[in-house]
Amino acid sequence: MSKGWLIALAGGVLSVFASMAFLGGLPGGWFFVYLAPLPLLLAGLGLGPAAATVAGGGAIFAAGLAAGLLAAGFYGLIIVLPTWLVAQLAFIQKPDADGVLSWFPAGWILSWLTVLAAAVFLVASATSLGSYGIGVDKAVSIHLNDAFTAIAPSLPEADRQQWVALLAPLFPGVVGMSWVMLTVVNGAAAQAILVRMKRNLRPSPSFSGLALPHWMSWLVVGGATVALIGSGQMEYIGRNLVVILAIPFFFLGLTVVHAAIKRTPFPGTLLAVFYTVLLFSGWMVFAIAGIGLAEQWVGLRRRFAVPGKENE
Repeated sequence: MSKGWLIALAGGVLSVFASMAFLGGLPGGWFFVYLAPLPLLLAGLGLGPAAATVAGGGAIFAAGLAAGLLAAGFYGLIIVLPTWLVAQLAFIQKPDADGVLSWFPAGWILSWLTVLAAAVFLVASATSLGSYGIGVDKAVSIHLNDAFTAIAPSLPEADRQQWVALLAPLFPGVVGMSWVMLTVVNGAAAQAILVRMKRNLRPSPSFSGLALPHWMSWLVVGGATVALIGSGQMEYIGRNLVVILAIPFFFLGLTVVHAAIKRTPFPGTLLAVFYTVLLFSGWMVFAIAGIGLAEQWVGLRRRFAVPGKENE
């Protein structure tokens, strides 16, 4: 077994340890859970697609030994599958119009990662209806009610039902969004670490040059159409699909905001204020995604481009 594969296996085991830190009662365990994809992405982006497969397979095996088959399957779906997909797509190279090989665009990787999250949601919805005979909206409400009962057993019934009613309408979408964000943040961190160590295998993509495939916007339109004209289960599924599929447009919208703020006299200060507001305003995420969708259709960034300069 090569040294690279041993490093990849070590990364997989480290990922399992991080993902189970909270269950083991380790202080700051939640922080390690958020970092669970990082070792796998370091292996995949630093050693290549084959190493990502070795690291992922080793991690699933280790999770099975540590917590059983069900936990290994859940870990493989939530942590291993998205990181493996990123590593496979990141090293695709195709010739452009001039015959020069170019790396698979970051926007396309982000889009396919989002499609994966949407597909998992659709499969879970079908499974809920087919195996348990209840719609996904009802299943989510039951899950949230059980979670509140376990976490806050002294919470009055009326308050618990109020919280369930508040969270249930967009809960699957927010979970899917968080899942993609977790992989994206860890992927960016892994690439930054590898660049700093001079161990990266592909160059870091330009954030200002982020571009999405055109079919991505049509998926959002399709989800929105189902949400608008559907009722009951279809409306619920369509609404949450739109939330998940809006993730790439959120990042695209951020590039528009950066381009616009860069034209102001105090870009650093305004960006700090912007991200502070964004941190405390969940609805602003959807507003930025709307800007990203507009960028996809009409090209807002061109209006903020500095002549003769490259946006950072």
